[in-house]
Amino acid sequence: MSAATFQSTVNIWSTLGVVGDMAFDGPLRATPFNLFSNGTPNIIGNAFTVTSGGNPEPSGNSALAGTATVGGSGIFAGILVNSKDYASYGTTNGPLNPTITLPDNSIGFLANMGYFFVNLPGPANVGDLVTYDPLTGNLNSITPTTSFTGTISTTTLTVSAVTAGQLAVGQIISGTGVTPGTRITALGTGTGYTGTYTISVSQTVGSATAMTAANQPAPAFAASAAYITTSAGVDTLHIATLTSGEVLIGQQVFGTGVAPNTVITAFGSGTGGTGTYTLNTSGQTVASSGSPEAMTGPSNLFVPNCVVDRYTTNTTGGLAVIKLTN
Repeated sequence: MSAATFQSTVNIWSTLGVVGDMAFDGPLRATPFNLFSNGTPNIIGNAFTVTSGGNPEPSGNSALAGTATVGGSGIFAGILVNSKDYASYGTTNGPLNPTITLPDNSIGFLANMGYFFVNLPGPANVGDLVTYDPLTGNLNSITPTTSFTGTISTTTLTVSAVTAGQLAVGQIISGTGVTPGTRITALGTGTGYTGTYTISVSQTVGSATAMTAANQPAPAFAASAAYITTSAGVDTLHIATLTSGEVLIGQQVFGTGVAPNTVITAFGSGTGGTGTYTLNTSGQTVASSGSPEAMTGPSNLFVPNCVVDRYTTNTTGGLAVIKLTN
């Protein structure tokens, strides 16, 4: 009987473009934190917030500023970057398998200044603002402003064209003849693009006028009846009943049985409300038309002072370089 053999070596290649790596020389600030996310994966390239220690800056002679959790809504701690010296614990498929996830109670370096490679789930452009999911820390991006053409009659904004971004409740709009501080307060027939919207100030802008709206992270949605089907390698989210919020491209989808990091990548018959939406996953089936379930899309938060610095144009997402200037 031959002796059992075990893997005893791990090959390491230094290369450019690994998530969490520094992309370019420049000002850099990264602080060590104890990572504790109560079982949620501590993934390199994701956003973290402070849970104890009170400040992401080290103080005195302490080697550790505090404890941080992935996502969250507290003080921004930084993006988990790859310092090249983390111990690798492998995966459930083997202790030597490659991974970019650190276990709870690891020491991780969280950067709030510098240029770093990250993953974005959907299309982006240089200069887009970077956001993160407070549940998972996954990054996303939105354009700084929405540009559109519209008219206003009393408290109804009618949008005839959108050239960049998406409209949403809460945005403050501006343009020639628009009363300062005018805010979108409700959706009408428009759900991000052309259509009508209710605004906060009664006024008249009679002719088609170029307007802009400062963007906010994608709002949350809650669906009381939804399900996911798969066909020919494409997964589709079906929303039968939307109880609150708005469904937008780039939002993550959560629900019992929904695969982690499931993201809406395109509109189908739905454009913000009920209907169908294309997902970035392939092969998952969740609930059914006869037995739907509740699904949600939590609202993202801004990564402070962070923009997309490099990105390859595409529609499916992928590797990007972000610039942190905190």
